Amino acid sequence: GVRVPPITGPADLFKKLFASDSAERKAQRAKENSLHASILDSILEDANRLRRKVNHEDKEKLDEYLTSIRDVEKRLEMRQRWADHPKPDAPFDIPSNVNTVNDLPMLYELIALALQTDSTRVATLEIGGCFLPQDLGIAKSYHGLSHHGNDEQNIAHLITLETYQIKHFNRFLTRLSQIQDGEQSLLDSTAVIFGSGMGNGASHKNTDLPIILAGGGYRHGEFKALEAGGTQKVPLCNLYLEMAQRMGLEANAFGTSSGTFS
Repeated sequence: GVRVPPITGPADLFKKLFASDSAERKAQRAKENSLHASILDSILEDANRLRRKVNHEDKEKLDEYLTSIRDVEKRLEMRQRWADHPKPDAPFDIPSNVNTVNDLPMLYELIALALQTDSTRVATLEIGGCFLPQDLGIAKSYHGLSHHGNDEQNIAHLITLETYQIKHFNRFLTRLSQIQDGEQSLLDSTAVIFGSGMGNGASHKNTDLPIILAGGGYRHGEFKALEAGGTQKVPLCNLYLEMAQRMGLEANAFGTSSGTFS
């Protein structure tokens, strides 16, 4: 796949959600989509002509190629539909980009609004290296603190940073629970996963991962300590696979999954 370019601040996200394109920009987008569609039509025509001349093995490879082209066609059609879809009214003025620490509450609020207005059904928020401890009064780097070496002060600083993150994650869940989505809350119809790819940053240990699953109609209220090694190890991909299946995807495996999560 291709990495989606990140939206780096609340002002940029706000514009994508609520600021409508000018008439000139809409016309330009329509022209671009038409050009891309024309190119795809030409490629499909050439590929279908070639298909009649190749052997069975090459036909299979060509069919894979044709399938990928049709997938691009579908994405192009979807992009055009979104271009014609009116954007919702903005509930407040455009926010400023400050820093990742102070922007975190606003980013969560904008994600909630994006889900509420059906502007998207999937959102990812990465709290990475630009989350600076200095903005919470801690004069050390986040990456340096993650290699805490069991130093009590470093661990105390990490607790401060991650308590802040969990507090705003909790507020996000509360916000979703207060938004009605049909006959249930938006939280009930949205699976929300929070966690890290490191179980222990000090040793780069990627087992015993701290993962929270909320919403989505799952049975909650449990803490599960799962096997982290040996033949009984439960990969995180098992949870991803179960989530995918519950969302209607016909998949039997994902990544390193060994089954579904139960």
